[in-house]
Amino acid sequence: MVAFLGTALAGPMIGVRQLDAASGAQVRLANARSDLDALLRIQLAEETSLRGYVSTRDELFLDEDKPPNPAFDRQAQALENRLLDAAIADAVSIVEDMRRRHAEWEKNVALPLLKKPVSREAYAQQANGKFITDQMSADAANLRGELSAASDGVERSLRRRINATVAISAGIVTLFAIVALWYAIGRATAIARLAQGQELVDALQRTLRVGGQRPPRTQMGFAYASATREALIGGDVLDAWRANPKVGWFLIADASGKGIEAARHAAFAQYAIRALAAGADDPADVVGRFNRLFLDTFEDPSVFVVLFLGAFDAQTQTLRYASAGHGTAYVRRGSLIEQLPPTGSIVGIDKDEQYGTQIVPLRVGDLVLLATDGLGEARNAEGEMLGEDRVVSLLREAPSDPQALCDLLVVSADAYSGGVQDDLAIIALRVIHDDPSAETSFSPIGEMSAP
Repeated sequence: MVAFLGTALAGPMIGVRQLDAASGAQVRLANARSDLDALLRIQLAEETSLRGYVSTRDELFLDEDKPPNPAFDRQAQALENRLLDAAIADAVSIVEDMRRRHAEWEKNVALPLLKKPVSREAYAQQANGKFITDQMSADAANLRGELSAASDGVERSLRRRINATVAISAGIVTLFAIVALWYAIGRATAIARLAQGQELVDALQRTLRVGGQRPPRTQMGFAYASATREALIGGDVLDAWRANPKVGWFLIADASGKGIEAARHAAFAQYAIRALAAGADDPADVVGRFNRLFLDTFEDPSVFVVLFLGAFDAQTQTLRYASAGHGTAYVRRGSLIEQLPPTGSIVGIDKDEQYGTQIVPLRVGDLVLLATDGLGEARNAEGEMLGEDRVVSLLREAPSDPQALCDLLVVSADAYSGGVQDDLAIIALRVIHDDPSAETSFSPIGEMSAP
C-alpha cells in the first residue's frame, strides 16, 4: 500500500515538473519571437526614414531611426543570446546572416542615398536595397519556422511524457481521488502560468507611440489603451506635426488586422501621409493620393485604413479636414457638440474614390475630439456598446484640458467594458490664445491613475 501511495503521488509531481519545464521553454521561445519582431521593426524604421527623405528631401525624416542605426546590431545580439538560452543554437547563423545583410544595406544602399538621393545610381541602389531586404525577410521567415518547430517539439515532448505518466499511474490514481484532484489542480496552475507568461511577452511588444509636434495655438492630448484580451502590436496611429509657423497637421488612423502586419500598415500610413502632406494644403488631395498609393502597394483586398487628417490654420482659426470613413469625430463649442462627418470611404477599397475637404471655423476654447472605434464599440457584460450617445454625453461634461479629457474617456471605456476590448486611440485638440511650450503626452491605460 505504501508503494502504491508513493507511485500515485510521484506521478502527479513528475507531471507538474514537466509542465513547469515546458512553460519555461515556451516563454523563452516567445521571448525570442519578440526579439525577432523588434529587430524587424528597427529595419522597417530605417527603411521608412530613408524613403521619406529620398521622396521629400525633408530632414524631418532623419530622426533617431535614420541609417546607420547601431540599435540593429544590439538587438541582433540580444536575439542570438535568446536563441542560445532556448537551446536552438543552430538558428544563430540565420541572425548572423541578417546582420551581414543589414550592414550591406546600410553601406551600399542607405548611406549612398542619404548622401546623393538624386543620382544616376539611385535607381539601381534602390533596386539593390529591395533585393537585400527581401533576403532579410526570407531569413526572418526561416527563423520563425525554426522557433515554431521548437515550440511544436516542446508540446509533443510534453504530451508524450504526460501520456506516459498517466498510463503508469492511472490504476493507482483511481484509488486516491484526492491525489488525482491535486494533480489536476497542479496541471491547471502550470498551464495558467504558461499562458500568463506568453501574454506578458505579447504585451511588451507594443511599439507605436505618439510623436510629433502639436499645431500652433493649440493644446493637445493623446491617449492609447491596449486590448486586455489580445495585447499584440496594433494598427492605431496618432501623429501631429507643423507645416510652418501658422499651420499644423494632425492624424488619427486605424489599420485593419492585428500584430506585425497591422503595425507595418500603420507605419506605412503614418510616414506616407507625412511625405504626401509636405508642401500640400488640401487634406482631401493628400488622402486621395494616399489611397491610390496604398492600393498600389498592398494587393490584399482585406487590408484597409480608416483615418482622419486635419490641418489647423492658426491665423484664420479654421480646420480643414478629410475623413476616410472615420466616425468618432466631434467639435465641442461650449455645451454644443457638432459631429464631423466622413468625406469619403475607407482607404484601400476603390482607387477612384473622390475625397472632399470640409472647412470648420473654430474659436478660442473650441475643442476637437477624435477616437478610434475602440471607444464607441466598448461593450459591457450584457454586450451593449458604449455608443456614440454616451460618448457625446461624456464629451459634453468633460474638462476643457485636452489631456484630462483623453484620460477620462479611456478610464470610462475601461470601466464600462470591464477592460478595454479593442485597441483605443484618442486625440483631443483645443484652440487657445497663445502658443504654449508644453509638450504633448502619451497615456497608456496601465500608467494612468483613475480620476
